[in-house]
Amino acid sequence: MTSLSALPDVAVHGFHVPLSAVVLGMLSGLTFGLLAVGLVLIYRTSRIINFAHGQMGAFGVAVLSLLTHKFHIPYYVALIPGLAAGGLAAGATELVVIRRLRNTTPVMSIVATLGVGAFLTEVASVVDSSAFSGVTLPSPPGMPVINLGDLRIDEAYTAMLILGPATVAALTLFLRYSRFGLGIRCSSANPESARLAGISVQNMSSLSWVLAGVLSALTALLVIPASGFSSSTDFGPPLLLRALTAGVIARMYSLPIAFGAGVLIGVVQQVVLFNYPNSDGLPDLVFYVLILVVLLSQRSARGRAEEKGSWASVASWKPLPARVARLPEVRGFRWGLTGIGLVVALLLPLMVSNASAVSLSTVITYAIVGVSVGIGTGLSGQLSLGQFAVAGVGAVVSFKLDSSVPFPLALVIAALGGAAISLVIGVPALRLKGLMLTVTTLGFALMANGWGLEQNWALGGGVRPPRPAVFGKVLDTGRSYYYVALAAFLIVLLIAWNVRRLAFGRALLAVRDNESNARGFTVRVTRLKIQGFALAGFIAGFGGAVYGHLLSSVDASTFSVQASIDTVAMTVIGGVGLLIGPLIGAFYVIGLPRFLPLDAAGIAATDLGWLILILYLPGGIAQGLEPLRTRYVRWAAARHGLDIDTEEPILSESARAGRLSVVAEPRRVPVRPETALLDVRGLRKSFGGIAAVRDVSLSVHKGEVVGLIGPNGAGKTTTFELISGFTRPNQGEVLFNGDDVSSLSPERRGRLGLIRSFQDAALFPTLTVTETVRLAFEPRLATSFSLSVLGLPGTEKEKARRASDLVDIMGLGSYRAKQIQELSTGTRRITELACMIALAPTLLLLDEPSSGVAQRETEALGVLLRRLKDELDLTMLVIEHDIPLIMGMADRVIVMDVGTVIADGSPDEVQADPLVIDAYLGASATVLHRSSSVPRPASVGTASEQPSTAITPTV
Repeated sequence: MTSLSALPDVAVHGFHVPLSAVVLGMLSGLTFGLLAVGLVLIYRTSRIINFAHGQMGAFGVAVLSLLTHKFHIPYYVALIPGLAAGGLAAGATELVVIRRLRNTTPVMSIVATLGVGAFLTEVASVVDSSAFSGVTLPSPPGMPVINLGDLRIDEAYTAMLILGPATVAALTLFLRYSRFGLGIRCSSANPESARLAGISVQNMSSLSWVLAGVLSALTALLVIPASGFSSSTDFGPPLLLRALTAGVIARMYSLPIAFGAGVLIGVVQQVVLFNYPNSDGLPDLVFYVLILVVLLSQRSARGRAEEKGSWASVASWKPLPARVARLPEVRGFRWGLTGIGLVVALLLPLMVSNASAVSLSTVITYAIVGVSVGIGTGLSGQLSLGQFAVAGVGAVVSFKLDSSVPFPLALVIAALGGAAISLVIGVPALRLKGLMLTVTTLGFALMANGWGLEQNWALGGGVRPPRPAVFGKVLDTGRSYYYVALAAFLIVLLIAWNVRRLAFGRALLAVRDNESNARGFTVRVTRLKIQGFALAGFIAGFGGAVYGHLLSSVDASTFSVQASIDTVAMTVIGGVGLLIGPLIGAFYVIGLPRFLPLDAAGIAATDLGWLILILYLPGGIAQGLEPLRTRYVRWAAARHGLDIDTEEPILSESARAGRLSVVAEPRRVPVRPETALLDVRGLRKSFGGIAAVRDVSLSVHKGEVVGLIGPNGAGKTTTFELISGFTRPNQGEVLFNGDDVSSLSPERRGRLGLIRSFQDAALFPTLTVTETVRLAFEPRLATSFSLSVLGLPGTEKEKARRASDLVDIMGLGSYRAKQIQELSTGTRRITELACMIALAPTLLLLDEPSSGVAQRETEALGVLLRRLKDELDLTMLVIEHDIPLIMGMADRVIVMDVGTVIADGSPDEVQADPLVIDAYLGASATVLHRSSSVPRPASVGTASEQPSTAITPTV
């Protein structure tokens, strides 16, 4: 490229927009668009963001360069294996890595792609290290050269202009009209329906990855001759941010919009660089702000989250029954191990050199930032790739304050600075579903490293941190400062422990495990996520300040994007679900290279090593240690004749009384006598042009048990979604106790007393039965965020007492320490009913309560529901497929078919209705005898009568 001055130049308030820069931006933006298309394609089929996307293209470049440069194979002949190499790298990643992790959380797959990217970078350099110079890799031959004034568009850019749009057009036609394209679109839109239609969702996912890999390779082959990238690492986060920005604009869905947005981003970058040629990091700031603006402009989608239980594979060690946990051998081992570790940590600096003490302090400070990842990811389920950049903010704040406030106070203010910047980063993304926080944090990390921390008011070209003083003693040696780092780590560990064991941590885990159910439990999900991310930022800022004062000099590169990625990797490797996991991982990722002489091959092996570790132990090293802990605990329990798999119920006085109203304290809401408790008017809802609910109107009066029945696909569950607020109606309104609640969220409706259950009774797989019931008591016995962080119990004892009593009354005492994932469907349903009781509903929406319950227990379920209704003065709207059950317990039955209400009346009237017989019951009466009719009890049984009136839970 030559002069940009000969073409027209538009100036707006001193800001120049030359046509030449626009043209160059459009050409380079074509490559961003191609990358964005590949990212969106993978996201649509796999629901993850592939952070190895650029490196897959780099691998294809290395192959083509090797063939053309060393073996002198013609370009277009070598192009085929070059593109195939990118597709092969992507397909192998999906087959070997993503598919193996399909039963874990998508966050683990994203972390795995970070490892894949690092590994592919090393492999590409080994295949042909000269491929990325822009010299050995030729431009596509035969392309025309275009001259626009003094602007010369050479073969490389012409190839972008021709091949970029042509490739996207071909891909669009392929997806729209080919059989495989249709399969990909069906799999991404509705995997379950695609499977029912005979489409292999896994094969379509693999094909999408291969196509994305080919696109990445083509992008790299076009961009290197034009830009002259210096190494395969240039295909990492900086290039990926451009493509991610385009993907965010396209809402990670539309391929054409993603491609067009990529072109626009290229223009923005060139125009910014033209006006500020000496500020290479400024485009990163522009893109970061653009991402925030786009996310803020997007409406928070209402609907049910899909992730349920995938975090169980990476959760911390399973809880022990209370009697086993209190054994002297178990408690003594735990505290003894902690004491030994603390003694070793205190004595370690005395046995190593000053330089080694600095290295140990570095490991510890990385572990502090790792704890912030553990809270943000392990507890909250949100992946941040910018925690070390947040740590950089904390370091800057502490440097500025060091001379004016005591060092400990400077650390606290630095931590608050980290929390504040985390709010700026998190609020736009955490409002939305999906993995947008990953995008915003990566953007912040790049912006901070390339622009923010390099400003004179931050770190500038580098600073020498002041030596801090504690109690008048200047900490000017590695050994003395080590104890500051250790004390800081213990403080952070205490905060994390407080959060995990108290209400705030339970709520975070519930949202992580099953966001929809958490909202049904009236948890304020968005606020909770923001609080969790702010706390993670607080700890990261604190850790960054401690780390900054450890070093002799600090600049922007100290808080690089790679450091953020390393922090995530080490936390996952150590065990994202375990408090001490970040420290274990820090010794692996940070400590090994410092204490062992690893050459380049050894470092590459380490990258590959932690990738393999994640594949086989998604829960990290801690997961590998759990069998040893379980074996020891079994031995200790056997000495006392106990079994670690069972818990003996211990009934309190209130539990022996068996009165649910004593434990649950039913909600006393004045009901307006002139109105129905629930009044649904003209609800309509369509999905993709298909009407699921058509003009549904119904009412439920206080004290009624109303059944809602109909064949599969009648629209019953969708009607529940609309009533409870999980789905927005296209038309109609929902009135609860005379007030229009149509615009309210599920959480706000729940706090009014409109509570619902879910068809799958999934609840929160990694919480225990007792923890789940305690969570249900939270709306009325709330423990504040600040009390949880400080470790103050607040109302925890009262919640624990009530939860224990309710668990015993419901016959769940033997399972109080069992995680939900260990229970059978029937036992989960009893647990769910216990939670419904604790939530104190005024109107309870039950979605197929007998689903998964053994046939012999269905009659007992009906009696139990009647007992709940009578004791707690409940009103119920019940979806149920067991006709005898619902006919035996309901005062009135509403029948739906094809999205409309076709009957509404008493059970006898409905069973005699010809429309109902034709649409649902059929001519045969066999369905009426699937289970015996459910009698309505004359009186409520006591605890001693429970075996005949309640379901016996089974594991």
